[in-house]
Amino acid sequence: MVIRELKDGRSYVSSQEDHAELSAQFAAHWGNNRFSKLRPYKTMVFATTYHDSGYREWEGNPPMNVEKGRPYAHREDIPSFEEIELKAYAKNVDWLTSQDPYAGLLVSMHRTGLWHNRYNIFTEPAGRLRERSQAVQNAKKEMEAKQEELKKSFAAKDPGFLNELAYNYMVLQIFDLLSLYFCCDGYASETEFKEYAIAPVRISYDSDETVRLTIRPNGAGAVAMDPYPFDISPVRFSARARIVAPPKEKSEAACIDAYHKAARQLLTFEVSA
Repeated sequence: MVIRELKDGRSYVSSQEDHAELSAQFAAHWGNNRFSKLRPYKTMVFATTYHDSGYREWEGNPPMNVEKGRPYAHREDIPSFEEIELKAYAKNVDWLTSQDPYAGLLVSMHRTGLWHNRYNIFTEPAGRLRERSQAVQNAKKEMEAKQEELKKSFAAKDPGFLNELAYNYMVLQIFDLLSLYFCCDGYASETEFKEYAIAPVRISYDSDETVRLTIRPNGAGAVAMDPYPFDISPVRFSARARIVAPPKEKSEAACIDAYHKAARQLLTFEVSA
């Protein structure tokens, strides 16, 4: 779950698919006279929409952080989660690949990249490498071997494929980071965002030129981005969330009840040049 805690004890709780759907809105609008429009466009939006899927059954009745009165957040240590995570991503990559092998390759790379600090493609935001279990290391090795097979297959038909893939992997990471910024990481207060940057960011498939993509607060619920990467300005993006209040009774059952009964809300943000 992607969670932003409020000062009054409540939390905005978004599922992984809510978070990914916001990411897909960024993909749909990416590109203008300076930044490349995505190609292949349909594959990129499709891959971004489902880049963190696989948890539908788990998020239907997620385990609860009883002390906080809500589900566990995605960066918290969730009991017995590793096996669920590995199965979820394997199942999701298999499904995506059956629909669109290119999308499956990108999402597989997204997963293994998260186990390797997004393959160190950014200096901002600063990431961190964590020691992974043997099960994760084995899964990463197996997934990367399959990725190499797919890369060779695509590259045999298109000499420019690996360059295109590198750009598309990079922008998928940007969409993921932007969604986390708007859903949980980017707040200086309950209504105002904080400054943020992603770098280096390639601007085009056909150029090695990079920029530092900066985000600055621009009033309540709004930010300005420079240089501006989207096709229209301003543009409004939205994410679905539950507003979960911790129950008085500190028990798993009470937390589950509060989670299922929580009001749903559409969180909307404005981004401008």
